[in-house]
Amino acid sequence: MSDLHFNAPVGAVNTGNTTVHGDNIGTQNNYYGIDDPNTQQLANELVEILQGIVPQISDPTSEAGKEIITAAAMEEIENKPTLKDRLVAAFTAGAFEAIKKIAKNDFVEVLLTAFKAGLEAKPKK
Repeated sequence: MSDLHFNAPVGAVNTGNTTVHGDNIGTQNNYYGIDDPNTQQLANELVEILQGIVPQISDPTSEAGKEIITAAAMEEIENKPTLKDRLVAAFTAGAFEAIKKIAKNDFVEVLLTAFKAGLEAKPKK
């Protein structure tokens, strides 16, 4: 009979002697950037940009409204090179999911998806 216990909590597979003294060694955390103040600041900046744009759209939840919001927000980002550079760095570091969770704004996800697609579509230099 095997000593594997597959009913353990997600992320933990206990094999053999499970006695651990000290730190919880080997724990994996996939929530990069959630507590990072730079990620928080980036999320706040995106929400501020969207708060200036969304109220001007008659139906922001429609596909056309989302496209208008995304285009306007992308233009704002293009006009702020440091913000764009920080977004590129966040994308590279895999922090987009953290930004979505922190921002708690439905339009941030739409904006980040469009930004990510734009980055991936650009030819590499």
